Amino acid sequence: MLIAKGAEAELNREGDVVVKERIKKSYRIPELDDKLRKRRTALEARLLREARRAGVLTPQVLEEGKTSLKIEFIDGQKVKDVLDENCTDICKEIGRNVALLHSYDIIHGDLTTSNMIIKWKDGAGARGDKHVHIFSLYFIDFGLGFISKREEDKAVDLYLLHEVLESTHFTIMEKAWKAVLDSYKRHYQGGDKVIKALLKVESRGRYKLRTKSGRAIKSSSTLHRSN
Repeated sequence: MLIAKGAEAELNREGDVVVKERIKKSYRIPELDDKLRKRRTALEARLLREARRAGVLTPQVLEEGKTSLKIEFIDGQKVKDVLDENCTDICKEIGRNVALLHSYDIIHGDLTTSNMIIKWKDGAGARGDKHVHIFSLYFIDFGLGFISKREEDKAVDLYLLHEVLESTHFTIMEKAWKAVLDSYKRHYQGGDKVIKALLKVESRGRYKLRTKSGRAIKSSSTLHRSN
């Protein structure tokens, strides 16, 4: 059963297994396309395994093909669909997990609340309880991920998450971002350097918007507000 189809891959569910197949690109030379799809598939499998070693919950890789992966199906809800005013514990857990990834130099590449699955324990989510001890948080879809020690790459990872919170979860954005950032800095020794790089990434983003529109744009960013 088809459960998702994006620009890069198609996901089909077969019972408790998800089959992720990288889509062929007709605009690329076939030999190059095949090479790129194989490389990205192998890298994603590696990142899923490395993330688990870092202490981050991810779907287990059950089988690795040349351009496809069979991975564990996580029966839960997208964080995108549950994040509300009671978001603090969930956002702290998001920050902690991103910190763990970055401490192992893993860049997720697509840190959105759609790529985080929350699995409630004993029906807790149905009761409206959202404390960290009654849920597990899984990170999925490392298809755009890579390994990097650079603070700027880690900052861009965070910047994307910030932008997603600002656009999709704008009513709770400041509260959510503060919880993410506080937890990130608490769990990652190099967090302060990444935050400095994050402010530079933001300034470049605002410059692009300003030059594109031809006018100055006042930033309402909360990137640096962690206390």
